[in-house]
Amino acid sequence: MPSWNIHIAHAERLLAREGAVARTVLDRNAFLLGSLTPDIPVGYMVPGVEHPIAYRITHFAEPAFIPKPREQEFWDAYVVPAAAALTAEGLEGARVAGECRPVIAASSLKREADRVSRTHYPQRYEGAPEPAREGSPLDAAIAPADIARSLLDFELGVWVHLLADCLWNTRVNEFLDREGITPSEQFRIKKQGDFDAFGKTLAIDSVPRLTPRLAATAAAFPQYAIDERTLLMTIGVAHEIVRTNVPPSVQQPYRLLTDEFFDSVFAEVVDRADALLAERLG
Repeated sequence: MPSWNIHIAHAERLLAREGAVARTVLDRNAFLLGSLTPDIPVGYMVPGVEHPIAYRITHFAEPAFIPKPREQEFWDAYVVPAAAALTAEGLEGARVAGECRPVIAASSLKREADRVSRTHYPQRYEGAPEPAREGSPLDAAIAPADIARSLLDFELGVWVHLLADCLWNTRVNEFLDREGITPSEQFRIKKQGDFDAFGKTLAIDSVPRLTPRLAATAAAFPQYAIDERTLLMTIGVAHEIVRTNVPPSVQQPYRLLTDEFFDSVFAEVVDRADALLAERLG
């Protein structure tokens, strides 16, 4: 399965390019958290989940050695009602008629290091204005309409996670068929090792930023609410994943999959997410 470094990289790439996702998502902080969310209640990534929920439920997938989430089912059950609940104005995205609308940014290791350095070494920053926090005016008031708008972006992040898992796992299954490999425990170990190695090659910097608006949005997720304690633990895990996501000094070759496989499927996920969102939300 793709690990969180891969899911974060998908979210960053989608928001960095001028595709349908970047044009639609206003609350990028909520979108980033959503892109990790299906794994949170399963209980393996985030410690201390009091009431774990089975993968087949959080990912809309039948039990299988390599399950394939049903992203369309999640879209119909959650994204469609969330979009329909908004007014036409509220559904407008970050870029409308060539104009940029204010977005709510996630945090990043670079941004956090800069903020802390300004406190410890103020003389280094004399005369340099502190960068404005993107989206801070929108964080100031948490009206029901704000939560509804952020909830759509959050659910789009969840949907991208499910779409990514579906495509990655489908392509792995096709690889097995081509190579005549029977799924086994040894296959699983090699596959996951390859995914971990690939994830380390990705340059990522973004982490969710705990705000009252993000906490209220996560708690409002209708499939399963995420309480603030779990949210804080999740942000801690994501922060550590991003901080330690550096390639080893000596890159070992993949044991099962290939560079071409990873490059192709990674790009496919990003392209497919933009194409499907444009098609379904118009």
